[in-house]
Amino acid sequence: MGRKPRYYLAVFGDPTLPDHVTVEEGHFGVDSGWPPALTEGDRVLLYCTGSYRLYPKSVPGVGVVEEVDHDNRRFFFDYKRLEQRVPLDELRLALHPDDRVKLANIRFDSFWLFEIAAKSYRNVMGLAQGRS
Repeated sequence: MGRKPRYYLAVFGDPTLPDHVTVEEGHFGVDSGWPPALTEGDRVLLYCTGSYRLYPKSVPGVGVVEEVDHDNRRFFFDYKRLEQRVPLDELRLALHPDDRVKLANIRFDSFWLFEIAAKSYRNVMGLAQGRS
């Protein structure tokens, strides 16, 4: 069947700003911190910051990577809405400590897309399905 998927977290800000998109639009681009291993079939938690009015400080869905454009540092994904959004407080608790540090530093290090542990992804998905 191929390799196991890798897991990432992408950060979406206010979609009304220039060059910003909504999570439902199914694509994401980033200037710094591009993960060279990102490929089709990977899973991306889609986190919205406090400036994203519709889903502030939460993960409303997951993107299943369909196409990657490494040259232009962008990818396209199939948007899957979660049964229950995962709020930031619960997201922090669900993440592996290393991933939690990356999330805490997004505004300082411009980590708008970063790899997370498979366990972090599974923990968040469990929360989204109403299990804790």
